[in-house]
Amino acid sequence: MKILRVLPAMDFGGIERGVYDFSLKATELGNKVVVVSEDGRFIDILKKRGIKHYNVPLDKKSITCFLKNSEKIKDIIEEEKPDIIHTQSRYPCWVMSYVMKSFPKTPWVTSIHSFNPVRIYSKSEGFGNKVIVVSNALKNYAVDYLKVDEKKIKVIHNGISDKFTKIIKERKTSVCIGMISRFALYKGHFIFLEAIKQVIDKSNLDINVLIVGTGNSSYKSKLEEWIKNNGVQNIVRIVREDSVEALKKIDILVVPSFVPEGFGRTVVEAQLSRTPVIGTNIGALPELIEDGKTGFLVDPKNSQQISEKIEYIIKNSDIREEIIENALNNALENFTLTNMVENTIQVYQELL
Repeated sequence: MKILRVLPAMDFGGIERGVYDFSLKATELGNKVVVVSEDGRFIDILKKRGIKHYNVPLDKKSITCFLKNSEKIKDIIEEEKPDIIHTQSRYPCWVMSYVMKSFPKTPWVTSIHSFNPVRIYSKSEGFGNKVIVVSNALKNYAVDYLKVDEKKIKVIHNGISDKFTKIIKERKTSVCIGMISRFALYKGHFIFLEAIKQVIDKSNLDINVLIVGTGNSSYKSKLEEWIKNNGVQNIVRIVREDSVEALKKIDILVVPSFVPEGFGRTVVEAQLSRTPVIGTNIGALPELIEDGKTGFLVDPKNSQQISEKIEYIIKNSDIREEIIENALNNALENFTLTNMVENTIQVYQELL
């Protein structure tokens, strides 16, 4: 089967990582994958594995770019003649909804990966012949908010590479509390820092903190200012590195988002790496974390609950180990890359 994957770019981000992982695994299974996107860090690896890439700036939004990109993609489809087309992200879905009018016999799939408040602009993600959502929470959003026909929707959770199961933790005396996320207010960095300050102020636990992320430099500067003003610069570090490297150091991962997450890739990455997770009880996170069994759930914007769970995990080693094993087994059963690829290809086959 020849599959054309269309997305904004192939750089940092959950969509990008998902397409990258899918492309490699689908190719291993004997499929042909062609990627259309802006350039990015994943492209060289994909090309070395025989995956063709067309550089089309689908992250640039203007009428001129829309028309130019549409013509480029029409030419690509004419040349590649894919069996199926799979498009992700709102702007590329709008472009492809226009392009697909010229290819009425070619089936296409769209995906929904996140909650977006602008309904009209977001509707394009529901235009495919089939619509894949990465969580049950997003299925409800697609049906209730975007008014997507429920019969078109298929829930396929993101799949995470088993390389995370091979992570070996670094040996150290202090406990590392971590957060892995791009720099955005709704991700809850300041709530996380408030929780850390509470742990430091009311306990004598030996901890250090690692914030891993990329993105808005102004936002990062505000985090650094908060860290300095609150006197925790000797404990808290902000770095940019791969999640595999980060999870070698992190002993407890906190996901304090106060806007619903469409999935929560870092949660499963942590679970596979035997790292207990504290997350907020909104969006898709309750599908990944069963409170008290495979991790812990807290209310959004509640730094006190986060600090209490951090202390609880550190002080109760038996429960911590039980949580780690339960989470690992659940992730291996439900969120593997093989499951995600096979279920996605099954959707393609149904359309064909």
